[in-house]
Amino acid sequence: MAAFTITMRDSCGQIIESLEAAMRNAGDWSKFWEDRNGRISQIWAKSRQDMFATEGASTGPAWPKYTRQEQRYWLPIKRWSLGVKTIQTGGILRWTKSPRNAAAAPHERLYPSLCSITHPEYIYQVNGTRTTLGTAVPYAANHNLGRGVYTRRTSRKKSGTVSIPTPRRPLVRFGDAFLDGVRDELKLTAAASDAKGKKIGITDADLATRFALAREN
Repeated sequence: MAAFTITMRDSCGQIIESLEAAMRNAGDWSKFWEDRNGRISQIWAKSRQDMFATEGASTGPAWPKYTRQEQRYWLPIKRWSLGVKTIQTGGILRWTKSPRNAAAAPHERLYPSLCSITHPEYIYQVNGTRTTLGTAVPYAANHNLGRGVYTRRTSRKKSGTVSIPTPRRPLVRFGDAFLDGVRDELKLTAAASDAKGKKIGITDADLATRFALAREN
């Protein structure tokens, strides 16, 4: 039995989402995952682009808007640095004047590390039965988990400082688009194997239903 499990865990080891499937006598399952240039990696990267564009809404509850402290102490710096008067929709966690553009701006780091399969900090690793997806950007975990603070002076004329907590804006939730993409690829693989007389076994209930309906149509 060749099988795979996609399991997303948080920092405490709690399972957030899981998709399981198995294919009997299907051979080497690693071919399904391929590498960072393969279909699953591309589906993942595209789902991250949609996540940034919708400010998290495509993968679950939308990210929180800028907090009052962010609006007071962080947004003026961001607007000044970008040379804009307002941050457009989709601009949270982006570093570009045009967040609706899927292409990364020259100085962006977090966005392309999740959305570009050629970025050096983009993570897509297949090792035996484990596939790791994510980013190597160190501060990504702070945004993902809502931890850490940004500290700056209260003003140019005062010597005091203020610390702005980092809101939790999840970066690695699967989201329906990614799971549907994986399921579609699985159905193609399963159909090809079934045509060769191999036995198919699917342990994810929703996937089993979708696959059954697809075969009836």
